[in-house]
Amino acid sequence: MKLPHILNTLIIAGSLLTPTFTADATNPYSPLEAPTPGRITILAKTPFNSGKTSEITEARFKEAAECGFNAVSIADSDDCIARGFRAAAGSGLKIVICQGSKGMQEMSQLVNMYKDNPLLAGYEMRDEPKFSYLPELKDIYEKVRELDPKHMAYINLAVDFGTNEELKKKYIGETGSHNKYLKLIQKIFHPVVWSYDFYPIASRQGKTIVNVTDFFKYMQLFHDEAKTTGRPFWTYSMCMPYAYNCGDITPAALTDGTANGRLVPTEGELRFEAFSSLAYGAQGIVYWAYTQRPPQGPLTGTTAKYSEYYLSAPIDIDGNKTEIWYSVRNVNNEIRAFNDVFYGCKVIDVVHTSKTYPGTKAYTPEFGYFKTLETGTEGVLVSHLHNKGKDYIMIVNHDPLHPQTIQIEFQNPRKITEMLPTGKRKPVTSKTRTLSPGGYILYRLK
Repeated sequence: MKLPHILNTLIIAGSLLTPTFTADATNPYSPLEAPTPGRITILAKTPFNSGKTSEITEARFKEAAECGFNAVSIADSDDCIARGFRAAAGSGLKIVICQGSKGMQEMSQLVNMYKDNPLLAGYEMRDEPKFSYLPELKDIYEKVRELDPKHMAYINLAVDFGTNEELKKKYIGETGSHNKYLKLIQKIFHPVVWSYDFYPIASRQGKTIVNVTDFFKYMQLFHDEAKTTGRPFWTYSMCMPYAYNCGDITPAALTDGTANGRLVPTEGELRFEAFSSLAYGAQGIVYWAYTQRPPQGPLTGTTAKYSEYYLSAPIDIDGNKTEIWYSVRNVNNEIRAFNDVFYGCKVIDVVHTSKTYPGTKAYTPEFGYFKTLETGTEGVLVSHLHNKGKDYIMIVNHDPLHPQTIQIEFQNPRKITEMLPTGKRKPVTSKTRTLSPGGYILYRLK
């Protein structure tokens, strides 16, 4: 693995950053404070648009809490961050301060200002940092950890480069693979939490494309790295549809083929992204983004008017709730309903039926518990979770767009109950079940 000399130096120096972790089954982030103590973190990116002070209101933050969020992240000026902390008071939301383009001095000032604020959840360092920025990022990261050793500082990593090898090198350098890149990140930063974003659903020439293969490949990769390092991991869900490399358009352009991008997410698509992640043991679900952003300007060397043209979000550009807000709220309420299952859980095993993906395991009868498990062509994810002396089996539809009928029979159904988001449980009776698009079934073993 060829690395610039300075990064070879960082690997050696990185050992000095290794924290001494204590065993605390109630806090997967121990010995640091959990960002949302006792709860799966459900975080909204961009609760308000940059510089829009009129959007930084108590009502906006309470509205996010009503949508099921328990944290937000703010990447903005010092004044807007201050306004955000004031407006969030009383909402129940914790705040992650984002580094954005801030340097050492600016971040140091922010850390000293907010490290003792009870609303602080932690710090997001540079989002999707390029490989060449890692030495500078390490210095800022170390300073943040030095100034505030009790709150987490984390980096959201880029993984989606398609077949663009040049772009891939910009982010993972000469490491050659995502696996080796994560090993390098571990040596340099010793992350308290692993975070990445990959959005599997896109619109291409008027067709909806679901990249399930890479979705589960990266999920497995980060799950494995989190397990190896003894740290939790977070994933992202897409809730702000947009077109890229385009001019002024309407949402119809994504379905009629005149533009490519990300469609308005359905509730099933949001549920698929979130609950697949939770079945793998994710401790945080980050939504990008809560408030619709204005269009981004063109990329250098392109003729398109915009690099990304945002079409909607849970809160639209005029500050109104959209259909996405209600879909997100429904999914978030389900996550919160099953918090005792997922928060701090141990993943015993994760397997897939019908189809497997790079690094994943295929379902076999050795998984146990099932007398019969027959699924459709797309298959399902099956996870065995353990938490506070209890065991759970979770089944998630691989297909976020279509329902799937499965045949399921347990070896001992009397010792298993199905858990419902309402808090109720019901006995296992029917052998034929139909999973909704992106839907799931959660069972508790008695």
